[in-house]
Amino acid sequence: MGKIKSAIITSLLVAAILVLAFFSLVSMQVPGSGGVDRYNSFISSINLGADVTGEAHAVLYPDGVISAEDYNFSLPEDADKLEEYKNKYVEKGNVYIEKDVLDEYGEEGLKTKVANDAKVISKRFGEKGYSSYSVSVTDDYALKVTVPTNFTYAEYKRYDTSSRSDKTTLVSQAVRMLTYDGELTLRNSEVGKTGYDNILTPITADITTYFKSFVKYSAGTNHAVKVNLTKEGRELFKSISKLVNTAENDKAIGFYIGENQLLSLTVSEEIDSSSFYISVNAEYAEDYAITLNSVAHGSKVELSYNSSEAQIVYANAPLGDLSAIMLGVSLLVIILACAVYSVVRYRLLGLINVLMISIYSLALIVALMLIGIQLTVAGALCAVLGLALMCGSNFALFEEVRKQTKLGKTMQSSVKAGYRKLLAGITELHIVLFAVSLLLTLVGVGELASCGFIMLIATVASYVLYWFTRFMWYVISSPVKNKFKFCGFAREDLNDD
Repeated sequence: MGKIKSAIITSLLVAAILVLAFFSLVSMQVPGSGGVDRYNSFISSINLGADVTGEAHAVLYPDGVISAEDYNFSLPEDADKLEEYKNKYVEKGNVYIEKDVLDEYGEEGLKTKVANDAKVISKRFGEKGYSSYSVSVTDDYALKVTVPTNFTYAEYKRYDTSSRSDKTTLVSQAVRMLTYDGELTLRNSEVGKTGYDNILTPITADITTYFKSFVKYSAGTNHAVKVNLTKEGRELFKSISKLVNTAENDKAIGFYIGENQLLSLTVSEEIDSSSFYISVNAEYAEDYAITLNSVAHGSKVELSYNSSEAQIVYANAPLGDLSAIMLGVSLLVIILACAVYSVVRYRLLGLINVLMISIYSLALIVALMLIGIQLTVAGALCAVLGLALMCGSNFALFEEVRKQTKLGKTMQSSVKAGYRKLLAGITELHIVLFAVSLLLTLVGVGELASCGFIMLIATVASYVLYWFTRFMWYVISSPVKNKFKFCGFAREDLNDD
């Protein structure tokens, strides 16, 4: 390859890296907007975990149970009403419980139901893909739900207040929807079983036999919940859709959890298929699917909680308000250390590895931003391990080529021999890491799944860039006469190829 071609390819690659780096790392006020509009860089748009940007939590009380603070706040001033109010409740530690509720369930019975609900709700939140979350019993009779805020750096620092507001709304929504209580029923305001609030299925029917699953579905700007039916479910919808289609004013099948309607399926003809789609707003699709799927498989919440009235409290990051900046600085120091070592150890050849480091880092930033994975400290460590894998593979190659040159081989034959000798080991290492990270992604939940996915991306990037290193080595060193000096290598026979 001639000098001109080599210079063009190298210049184009460097220019592309610089442009991508600018948009990835630089946030700024948009020129001409008078400081109103702001461009947030790719890296500041990555969703961060609770250990970096904090978490949100809420305490949920079942109907008939209130906190001591609410009890004292609601004390009537009138003596007669005060006595009636006090007789209505029984103090149990930090909560007050209505006597009627205790008579219905008993102390242990109420505790058991709250504990069982905690397990069901925890499983629902686990399907959200949060990097961390918890649903625990507090004060024996209430639930404490803790989830990551899922803020990006721009939102956390309030550079993007509108998106921050959207995130807080989504947290409140998730807490409300994923704690819905009751059975799954299908309803229509005009057609149904008389006396049962127009329920379309027999009141004694086992609703779990009708549905295989509810799945969030997205295609471009269209979002829906896909309903997959069993054989019995297909027959059910065939019969009730025929009835609903004859209604004068209400041609829809409503999907209810308890008394809360989640979905509405408009019927224009008889439904005779094993699955169908119900369009919903993008921000609701996942929560609807999770809750419906949970109840359809027999995991219902037994008690009704005050989730719509619960106060969501947002706490700062446990590692400190500057933890996001410190994490970024730490990653930058590691990247620079790898780059400096490459150049010091391998001279101009080291610059090729610096290019690979740059591409790896930018590829990971773009992937995290586009896919929406929550980046935690553990996830950042996985990204560093991927960087170590890529650099280690290249350094092992460089050292093997150095070893071959000391045997008196030409540079071209040394490179071929080095790649040939390390091919099996490098490939096997990447395959093993790919398989492990894929397993963690598919089987793991929460932060474990996030780390697995990050490691999956890092492993693929490492292996692709391992081969791209060879291409760029050829491109950049082609016009150079003394290729040994270019690489910082030496051999006994000083005649170059």
